Amino acid sequence: MKTRKLVMAVISVALAVNVLAVTNVFEMPLVFPRHRALRQRLVETVRAGRTEEMEKVCREAVELMPMDATWRYNLACALSYYADKEPAFQALERAIELGFRDVNAMQNDNDLKPLKGTPRFRTLMEKAKELGNNPVEGMTQAAPVTALMGRPVEVNAANAVFDFDSGCFKALLALRKIDNKKVSEYAAEYQGPAASDVRDWMLSDTVSGNFGDLYVNRDEGHSLLAVTNFPGLTPVIYGKDAVLHKAHRGLPNMFFDQPVLGNASLSMVSGPMWRSLPRMALTDPYQPLTMFRLYVNNQSWFFPAHKDYETGGVDHFPANTPYYVVSKGSSFSDRPFMEAFAATMAAFRPETKRMLNARKNMAPILQMILRATQKSLRKPDDYLTGSAHPAVFDAAELDAAAMVKMAYGLTPETIPPLVALMVLKDEQAAAGRDFFDLRPEGLFDTPFAIARVARGTACVRSMTLGASTAPEKQGAEFRWVVLQGDPSKIEIKALDTKASKVELRVAYHGVYRPTGADGLPSAVQSSRVDIGCFVKDGEYYSPPSIVSVCYLPNETRAYRDDGQILSVDYSNSERRYADPVLTMHKGWKDLYEYDESGRLIGWYRKHGDKAERFTHAGHRVLESDSHNRPVKACAVQYMPRQGVVEGLPPSLTYVDTPRVFTYVYQNDLDKVGKPSAAGR
Repeated sequence: MKTRKLVMAVISVALAVNVLAVTNVFEMPLVFPRHRALRQRLVETVRAGRTEEMEKVCREAVELMPMDATWRYNLACALSYYADKEPAFQALERAIELGFRDVNAMQNDNDLKPLKGTPRFRTLMEKAKELGNNPVEGMTQAAPVTALMGRPVEVNAANAVFDFDSGCFKALLALRKIDNKKVSEYAAEYQGPAASDVRDWMLSDTVSGNFGDLYVNRDEGHSLLAVTNFPGLTPVIYGKDAVLHKAHRGLPNMFFDQPVLGNASLSMVSGPMWRSLPRMALTDPYQPLTMFRLYVNNQSWFFPAHKDYETGGVDHFPANTPYYVVSKGSSFSDRPFMEAFAATMAAFRPETKRMLNARKNMAPILQMILRATQKSLRKPDDYLTGSAHPAVFDAAELDAAAMVKMAYGLTPETIPPLVALMVLKDEQAAAGRDFFDLRPEGLFDTPFAIARVARGTACVRSMTLGASTAPEKQGAEFRWVVLQGDPSKIEIKALDTKASKVELRVAYHGVYRPTGADGLPSAVQSSRVDIGCFVKDGEYYSPPSIVSVCYLPNETRAYRDDGQILSVDYSNSERRYADPVLTMHKGWKDLYEYDESGRLIGWYRKHGDKAERFTHAGHRVLESDSHNRPVKACAVQYMPRQGVVEGLPPSLTYVDTPRVFTYVYQNDLDKVGKPSAAGR
C-alpha cells in the first residue's frame, strides 16, 4: 500500500466538528489520549503498508468515536483493498453521511483506487456533492456567539469545539463594541498602570485600548485581573458544562480568534509530584507544543513559580521558554505582570495592533517588550544578557511605564521578526549504556524553545542548530549568546557567515550558582544552561529563542582530565531534590574503567554491599576469562519499582533479560572485545 498523504492532513479538520453528536464537547479530553495513540499507530501502519493492521486500528477508533467521519473514512480506505468491496462502500457512505464530503480528496486518494470507476463510487461522490456543507443529520453544530466588548462572555458546549490535532478546545466568539464611541471617550475609565500616558494617548485616539482583547482566568477567580480598569477588555467565563468537566481550571487549553491575557495562580503543593503549573507544562511530553501553539495564537499566560524558584533556594525549572511569564512568588505574584501586559496592549497604535494580530505575533512582541524594559538593563545590548531573559521574573524589575512607551513607539514597519530554531544534528546518548532513566534526553523541540536533559555520561554535549527569521529577512545576522551558564564551558561555533547555523558544545555544569549581572554568584542554585538566539532588524532585537540544557541534581559526576567519565554517583547523598517526572532514584555508583589507549572497557557498579561489573555495551558480566575480561554477559532491563519508600515516587531497578552475549577478543592485549549474541 502506498503511503497516503491525506489521511492525517484532514483528520484535525473533520474531528473537531463531528464528534460532538455523541457526547459533550468538554468530555473530549477523555478520549483524546486514546485517539492520539491510534493516530500514531495509523501513521506507522500506513507507512509500512500493513493493510490488515490499518483496518484493525480504524475499527478501534470507530468504536471509540462512532460518529467521527474521518476515522470512518480511514476505515473505508483500509477495507478497499479486500476482494469484497461492499464493507468499504458501506464505510465510505457512512463517512459521507457523517460529514466527510471532500470529493476532490476522495477522487485523488490512491487508497480508494480499487473503488474508483464503479457506479457505486460515482453515486457516492454525487451524494457527497449534494450534501456539501449541509449539517449532519442529528448533530448539533457549535456556532459563534456574539459578545459585547468589556462584558463577560461565556464559553460553553454551544460555542466550543474540540481540535483533535492539538488536543485543545476552540471558542467561537464574535466580539463587537457596545456603541460607536471613540477610544478617547473611554480615557477617563482607564485605571491601569502608566495611567497618565495611556489616558493622554487614548484622548488623542492614537492607541487601540483593550477593545477586542480577552481575559481568561483559570484558577476559579483566585487571582483575578481587575478588568474594569481596562476599558474594552472582555472577561471570559466558563459555563456549567465546562466547570462540570473541569475544563476551566489549570493549564490553558483553548484557542480564540482574539488576543488573550490569561493566568492560573495554582500549583500542586503536596505529594511527591509537587510542582508549579509552568514546571508541569515543561515536564509533560505534549504541553510544550501546546504552549507554543498558544504563543503564536496571540495568547500571553502568567503563572507563579511558587516553590520552584525561591531566593536562597533552587531553580527547579528544567528549561527556559518565552511561551509564558513565570512570576517570582506564589499567589497573586502574577497580577503586576498581567496589569503591565494589559496596559501595553492598550498602548499599541491601532495599525500596529492589527499587524501583530494578523501575524500572530502579539505574545512574542509583548515578551520582547517585557524583557527589553527590565530595570536592571543599563544599555540596549544588555538585552542580550541573562538579566533580560530569566526563567522567572521578579516584579521588582518590572517597569510598566517603559513597557507602554515602547509599545506606543512601535510601528508596523519596526516590528522585529521572530527567530525560529531547528535541530540539525544532535548527539544521541544510548539508553542502558550512557544513561539509565526511562525518559530520553530530548525534553522538547519547538520553534522558539528547545530543551535537553543531559543524561549521557559525555562531558561535552553537542548539537548543530539552524536559525531562520519569520517573516524572512534577507541578510539577517543571528546573535547567539549565553544567557545562563559558565561561558568557559560553552562553545558556540558559527558554521556560516550569518550564524544561521551553529555548533553548540556545552560541557558538564551540574548544580551551580549562575553569575548575575554584577558578576557575583546568584543566591539561587540552578542546574540549567540557557543559550539565546536573536536577530536585530532596525531598532529592535527580536523576541528570544532559547536552547536549554539541564543536568540532573541527583547525580554527582567526576571526569578525567581528558574529559572521559570517571564515576557517576546516583545515590544522591546530598539529598538534592530531583524532579521525579524526569529522573528516578537509583541508589548506586558506577566507576568506569579504560584500557591504555583510553577506550572504555566497562564499569563497576556499587549498590550497597553488592558490586557488579558491566561491559562497555551495558551488559552485566556473568563470566570472565583468566585475564579478567568478560566472556559472557547479559542485557539488563531497567524499570521502575514502586513502594520502596511510602509516599515517595518509584525508584529505578534492573533485571537480567534472556539476551546473552559472548565477548570475543582479537588478542591478549585487547581488553574491550566485541559482543555477539549467544544462547543462555
